[in-house]
Amino acid sequence: MIHTIELSITTNRNKVTKILTDYYQLEEVQQIIANTKGKKISIPIQYPGIMDVSISHMYEDYYRLYLIIELQSLIIGRRTIDVFDCSDESIYKIRSALPVAIQNISSTLPTEERWTVTRIDYTVNLFSEYVEQCVNLAKKGRDPYRYKDTIKLPGSSYRQSKTVILNFYDKLDHIRKYIGSTSPNAYLLEEAKNIFRIEIQCLGNKKLKHIKNKYKLPTYANIYDYLRSDIAKETIFYYYKKVIGTGDYYSMNEAINKIQNSTWSNRKKENIIKWLRLIAQARSVSNAREQFLAGTVLKNTSTLVKGSQNTFTNYINSCEEIDLNPVTIPRVWKIKYIPNPIKSLKIN
Repeated sequence: MIHTIELSITTNRNKVTKILTDYYQLEEVQQIIANTKGKKISIPIQYPGIMDVSISHMYEDYYRLYLIIELQSLIIGRRTIDVFDCSDESIYKIRSALPVAIQNISSTLPTEERWTVTRIDYTVNLFSEYVEQCVNLAKKGRDPYRYKDTIKLPGSSYRQSKTVILNFYDKLDHIRKYIGSTSPNAYLLEEAKNIFRIEIQCLGNKKLKHIKNKYKLPTYANIYDYLRSDIAKETIFYYYKKVIGTGDYYSMNEAINKIQNSTWSNRKKENIIKWLRLIAQARSVSNAREQFLAGTVLKNTSTLVKGSQNTFTNYINSCEEIDLNPVTIPRVWKIKYIPNPIKSLKIN
């Protein structure tokens, strides 16, 4: 339920110099240190599971070191799309593997308990036979307040705030972009088939402090304090429900049939069907919300669809109750039904 963790620690110029001399000639080290002002400089370290080691200048003679770690890859010693499951057995394994990795980088580095967690990616691989379609449908979901898609790439439903990145994407499409069939890591192409990847990247002191306070972690929490399945599951499920929801996807005709077969009043059925048509017309729930509040006429009709924020929210909740996603499957896909990928995972 966790893919990547970033650790950081503050150190001084002498220690940075000592670390760099393990990888560069002494005359190169001074120039590299000078280049750390205002940016991170990566050290060329090859170690399975350690994805990046970098240094940046803070102030005066103080610097910050960063480690980016893929936990499951570190445990098994090779790249994998599997994620760290937060079980006692996995925690035992990472407690054995991580100190060895840090000492391999440099014998001068402190133990992992003394590093600060500055990023944690709560992650899950969901299964679907319609991964490409699910990504496109996720793009039409709800945009939480102050979240924006800053990359707008195919194969990914991406939203970012100052402290959290939500990325729901086609893992096979992602792997294909940098690994070919002749690559030593080509086995990842097989691992990634039918995987709809959910990543909730929690960044920086403000978000990590929120997690510490919510789950009553120690003031000086270390990496092991964050390796809890309850934190991961609740974080993933919270954002998934906020953006995508848990209802299954239906074509418009199938969605209307499902609504007609509900126990709602005829008036409510009629209103929600018009609301669904508005979402399809607006091409996203967020766009539809703005149009709903302002009032919009459905195309090729004289039907006005208008209401309050409370009504919009109530319609979303009503659809959740009958396991219907308010985003409907486009007619041109010629698909009547797609199970919500979250159904492939049990989150209690």
